[in-house]
Amino acid sequence: MRIALVSALLLAIGSSAHAQGAPATNAGLIGNYVVTGTETNGKKYDGPGPLVVTMDKNGALELKWDGGRYVGIGQVVGDKLVVASSAEGRTIIGIMNIKGDGSLEGRYWRRTDPGTGGTEVWKKR
Repeated sequence: MRIALVSALLLAIGSSAHAQGAPATNAGLIGNYVVTGTETNGKKYDGPGPLVVTMDKNGALELKWDGGRYVGIGQVVGDKLVVASSAEGRTIIGIMNIKGDGSLEGRYWRRTDPGTGGTEVWKKR
């Protein structure tokens, strides 16, 4: 059931086109970002933090927030970046919209958190 749900989600996300006409790529997102956002309970982050996006040897994006304190993996699908990560032993999934100016913004959900207000905005340095 989980595999079918994830497959359906990725298929739906992949059916949309990038806002600028040119498809987004993993390589196009490599770089350093400043991240702001809200926790899943809606509380704002204490302040902006660093995110480094590199290419893993398998072609997926490797994501490192706060100097590697939190790590994840991402894949561009159409005009979205689908992210899986882990924080404090809890699985996180996120869907980021890739904007024409190189920034990303989206939502995330963390396993066992009661709130659904998790958001992040990534601005390239």
